[in-house]
Amino acid sequence: MDRSILDRSVERIAARQGQHHVGLVVGAVTSAGARSVVSVGRIRAPDGPAPRADSLFEIGSVTKVFTALLLAEAVTRGELSLETPVSDLLPEVTVPTRDGRAITVEHLATHTAGLPHNPMPLPAAAWAQWKARNGDPWEAIDRDALLSTLARTKLRRTPGAGRIAYSNFGAGVLGHALVAAAGDRDFGELVRSRVCEPLGMADTVLLPDREQTNREAVGHRRHRRPTGHWEIAGLPGAGALRSTATDLLIFLQAQLRPYDTPLGPAITLTHQERRPGQRLGIGLGWLQVPVRRGHVMLWHNGGTGGFRTFAGFVPVAGVGAVALANDVRSLDRLGLDLLTALSN
Repeated sequence: MDRSILDRSVERIAARQGQHHVGLVVGAVTSAGARSVVSVGRIRAPDGPAPRADSLFEIGSVTKVFTALLLAEAVTRGELSLETPVSDLLPEVTVPTRDGRAITVEHLATHTAGLPHNPMPLPAAAWAQWKARNGDPWEAIDRDALLSTLARTKLRRTPGAGRIAYSNFGAGVLGHALVAAAGDRDFGELVRSRVCEPLGMADTVLLPDREQTNREAVGHRRHRRPTGHWEIAGLPGAGALRSTATDLLIFLQAQLRPYDTPLGPAITLTHQERRPGQRLGIGLGWLQVPVRRGHVMLWHNGGTGGFRTFAGFVPVAGVGAVALANDVRSLDRLGLDLLTALSN
């Protein structure tokens, strides 16, 4: 694809959608290595500086594709298999079963474990605290609370059977299981050592350091009201990472040319469809939908209390796109429109 076409597509989308967001960063990448990034708006309302390609945003559930890549990487290392029962990795927990079937790590990565969407309904007090203090409503749920809830949970369906049922709970459990399997200290360290360093990503972290904090965007709720950051410490594998457009474009180019990276076999494994669907399928972490001309888009979105994210790519067309906003307006249509335009 001609670089000028890439630039015009990104600029057009950013200009059209920028007015709807406090701050917006839109980027695209091709398998040949061409990149384009456009930023509009403010890193902080009403008069903060403009966001940049290296501004840090909470990426919410886009974290799940990193968690799934950690799983695939552990499989290629021979540390476990997709059929490994979660109970083998977290022996201190009584992991629920149904109809005699155990939950495997693949079930967690494909949202087919039968677990509910969230580990527990957030009590009204937690939401009230968030609204009053702009804090993290998930801060009361740490690792022990999550795993204790897992032991008490009754599965809604047989693991591996039925439809995809999206679960932050399952992704959170998977993150802890992978840390246990690797013998690592925490999820952030595992992501850094096994994904970010091999791919050359310097700004994808659980908690930013002092220098990164200076580049961090402020999240905003409705009506452009600023809000505090979410750490999601008890479910880091579900949505706790922060990143930049620069890092996510590196990540997407690795998806387009996996065997140019040290993680080629693991990346390829995440792309394989594990659970087909007429409108929505899933690989390991990546959601899959058909787009124009029979192409398939692999994508994921993310959202926290003051941020929205989109990351996706079309392998056959050799294009990927990312969008980051520091408010709560969805970026799904923006991402789909940009990838559709680039795939033509």
